[in-house]
Amino acid sequence: MAKLIPGTDSAVKSDEPRLDVLASERAPLKPGKHVFQLVVSDDSGNDSAPANVTVIVLDTTRPTAVIDLLNPDGSRNPDPVVQVPFGKGFQLTGDRSSDVGGAVKIWNWTLLTG
Repeated sequence: MAKLIPGTDSAVKSDEPRLDVLASERAPLKPGKHVFQLVVSDDSGNDSAPANVTVIVLDTTRPTAVIDLLNPDGSRNPDPVVQVPFGKGFQLTGDRSSDVGGAVKIWNWTLLTG
């Protein structure tokens, strides 16, 4: 079986009819549309017309939100309950939030109680 590693290979020539697309966390096929093309050659050297298939890779994994309190010295406090002085401002950051299939684009902050 022919093997294609995303990010390493873009074309594979093989004497086998099957293609194993070896996508993994280290070599992902990014979310979105990917068009694969096949041209076959016969034993007389004639090439077929190209056949295409569009494979749509879906990102169905929810991102992970992470909140840290930034201390005045720039250090982080990742505790889920933190104390700050009355009448003083503070900073929260969500920059450690992540998405395995892409990137976090929007941080929606809401004060739920208070």
